[in-house]
Amino acid sequence: MSELRFGNPGAVAMGAFALTTFVLSCGNAGLVPAAIFGVLPLALLYGGLTQFLAGWFEFVTGNTFGMVVFTGYGAFWMTFALLVYMGVIWKWMPMDAFNAAVGLFLIAWTIFNTLLTIQVFKTKSTLLISIFLLLEITFILLVIGHYSGINSITQAGGYTGILLALDAWYGMFTEISKHFDLMKA
Repeated sequence: MSELRFGNPGAVAMGAFALTTFVLSCGNAGLVPAAIFGVLPLALLYGGLTQFLAGWFEFVTGNTFGMVVFTGYGAFWMTFALLVYMGVIWKWMPMDAFNAAVGLFLIAWTIFNTLLTIQVFKTKSTLLISIFLLLEITFILLVIGHYSGINSITQAGGYTGILLALDAWYGMFTEISKHFDLMKA
């Protein structure tokens, strides 16, 4: 009887995070202003639901950090999409209330990410450290840009987010490559 083996759910989660982050960051950087409309379905299903489910598969494999990261950021994407739908698309809240909600949302997720970034330094993985540091910088720039109203700071957050997405895609690529390396052996 063969041993039951699970694939690494982190690969699909990093891919989902990377793609959704890339699309939103292209909008934040000012490269594709209408990117918000493309990112909303991604945020609900790929960046959101897929990442959230991958987090629970991390739980099955016994990886608490992966579970917290991927369920957390899966929930981030789904709630971000709902916030935008409620505020901008469906107009269920006044714009000043929406802007206040977005600001608080960004601050809360910056705190969440700061705690994870501190923990990731224990891994000695330069890839994970770079992903979390880029995400930290992205959040900080977006918070400052949001509250200052200085568009160039938000754009810098967008460009940093694009670098973050590329880094996360590289993380996905390396995890998938490990699978193929195992098949050669």
